[in-house]
Amino acid sequence: MKNTSTYLFILAVVLFFAACSQGQQSNHTSKKTKKRQPVNYANYVIEIITYKMKKGVQQAEYNRLDSVVQQRYTQKQPGFISKESGIDQQGNLLVVLAWDNAAHADADQQMLIKNPLWSVMQKIIDTATIDRKRFFVKDDHSNSIKDARPYVIEIATFKEKSQVQRDTFDKRDQQVEADYISRQSGYITRRTGISQNGERLMMIYWKTLADADASMNAFLRDQSVADYYRMIDWKTVVMKRFKGVN
Repeated sequence: MKNTSTYLFILAVVLFFAACSQGQQSNHTSKKTKKRQPVNYANYVIEIITYKMKKGVQQAEYNRLDSVVQQRYTQKQPGFISKESGIDQQGNLLVVLAWDNAAHADADQQMLIKNPLWSVMQKIIDTATIDRKRFFVKDDHSNSIKDARPYVIEIATFKEKSQVQRDTFDKRDQQVEADYISRQSGYITRRTGISQNGERLMMIYWKTLADADASMNAFLRDQSVADYYRMIDWKTVVMKRFKGVN
């Protein structure tokens, strides 16, 4: 209880000074409020961030901090589109941030560590466990999950085999989504992307964990997608599942 009270006191002090600072800035900028530019989905960026809480930190305490950071900082950054959160069965936390381009994603990382909230975050988050990956995508399906509660986020990263042409994989991947994945029970939507080093991202949203399990088991046995299966370099596959929490 003493640690929790200390965190909340520090957070209250930080928010007070942050609010004062924002209030001073708003006096100078309120007359010339700039409209955000429309999203350029050709450069659309998704960042996948995972980490753990420090030992002894309660989930409710983390949730309060996460909400404050979202309202006071993240959603106010230039280029911000959306944020999703999740947690897996081992207590690993997930944050999915969407930006309209890589420059705004870079700026967010640089500005966050200068923000007073960062010192509070370091008291709750085990920063040594932070893993952050960036992927470029062509579309945004985030609107498809607004009314889908609860749901499971299945995140797979992988590479296709070296002998497979990227365009060939992309074409077959789109066919598999339309003819197979999207027809599985419990399917909500899918987001895909690719990193600068060629690593691929596949995020599939399911209604339940059982739906995700059933789909994967069927995929491994279904001959109609066997050619697609053989295109994937399975030594590079990393798959994680999280319960969506917002």
